[in-house]
Amino acid sequence: MKMTKNDTASVRTLPDDWPRILAHRGASSLAPENTLPAFQEARRLGCRGVELDVHRCKTGELVVVHDHWLDRICGQHLHVESLTLAELRELDAGSHFNRKFPALQNKAYAGERFPLFDEVLETLGPDIFLDVELKLDSLRARPLVETVALTLSRHNRHNCIVSSFNPLAIRSYRKFGPHATAAIYCRDTSVPFFLRHRECLIFSNADIKKPAREIALASAGFETGNKPVIIWTVNDRETVTRMLDAGVTSLITDRIQDFT
Repeated sequence: MKMTKNDTASVRTLPDDWPRILAHRGASSLAPENTLPAFQEARRLGCRGVELDVHRCKTGELVVVHDHWLDRICGQHLHVESLTLAELRELDAGSHFNRKFPALQNKAYAGERFPLFDEVLETLGPDIFLDVELKLDSLRARPLVETVALTLSRHNRHNCIVSSFNPLAIRSYRKFGPHATAAIYCRDTSVPFFLRHRECLIFSNADIKKPAREIALASAGFETGNKPVIIWTVNDRETVTRMLDAGVTSLITDRIQDFT
């Protein structure tokens, strides 16, 4: 069911009791990022909030994976949005973890598949807060954002926000879903040069700032101001404490095990 204009205007703040620490792509230093084992481990550890990434593949399903191209994860130069779900399900989503963390490698991870967004929502359960990052590699935002909004509505998920580097995705999402939106920005060269500071925030009119750690550290007030601030990715306790004490709303970490 499509949200009405009144629905989308009714909720534009962080959900009540939003957690101060979120797990980046699940427990991504203990299991392969954005896979069911990573989300299961985050839940087992008592994590209250998770950040994850959602693409819409060629056949229309929502798949949870970070990269647009799968070289890093699968060792194959394949584009997520150009693959069918069946093709994605044939790929190995876990072996990259064994290569990155040899001391934690698990043979079972080599057979891990890319999960559907529905599967992740069911695995995490309704009580886990979510930061859903929209991954869009085209100018056609509506198919992705409408499907994400309908999926969250079907699962009756209100304890979440929706974020993106892409201002078109954020502006489009506001027509279909009631959740607060966050503009992501960083200085990485993979991001278009005109979106590396606060431009996405301005172009999208997002409700929340979501700067990278290095941008926050270069800011006298860690990017705090009139809007809530969620900073990624912060893994050391000292910086986490310093940022939270300075008024940062919450932080995203690869090491959720250190903060639960």
